[in-house]
Amino acid sequence: MTNLNNSSNDGDARRGNDASGHDDWEAFLNDHAGELEDVERSRTAKKFDRHARREEKKTMLTVDDLSDEAFTGAGRGPRDYTSSWLDTDDVLDRHGMGFSAPNPSLKGIRVSKLICAAIGAIGVVGVILAACLPHVAGIVGLIAALCVLVGAGGLIAQHEGRDVIHDDDSDNGARV
Repeated sequence: MTNLNNSSNDGDARRGNDASGHDDWEAFLNDHAGELEDVERSRTAKKFDRHARREEKKTMLTVDDLSDEAFTGAGRGPRDYTSSWLDTDDVLDRHGMGFSAPNPSLKGIRVSKLICAAIGAIGVVGVILAACLPHVAGIVGLIAALCVLVGAGGLIAQHEGRDVIHDDDSDNGARV
């Protein structure tokens, strides 16, 4: 192996008597004993020691120390569960909440949007019908394609965008 160049001993790369550098370390400790005692008594060193002791306590348990039953509570696989903490009914019952089905209001839908949606739906059904019946595919396919284009075009033209969706002050933007 190559010797490292140590600039503190004027380029002389020799180590002490011990191959591990133990004598060099002892000499360093003896030369700087006063400074090291000041550092050891400093507030930062005490804070670091407290932090190190706290961190040492945190890592006393690892995942490898736990058995499989600690995670699953029962058998070996996901189908061995009899119940899960994700069961919605149990969670709702435990917290005293009942399930209330969403009941959206349909009063703000314009008639023109309903007509465009109906024309688009008729067009989609006509395209499917034209694909299934090849002897009427020409005329039915053409009319169905026009219905799809008119219906989709009407719906796109009437779309207000994201900013106009909120109707009143109690609407917080959540959508089902």
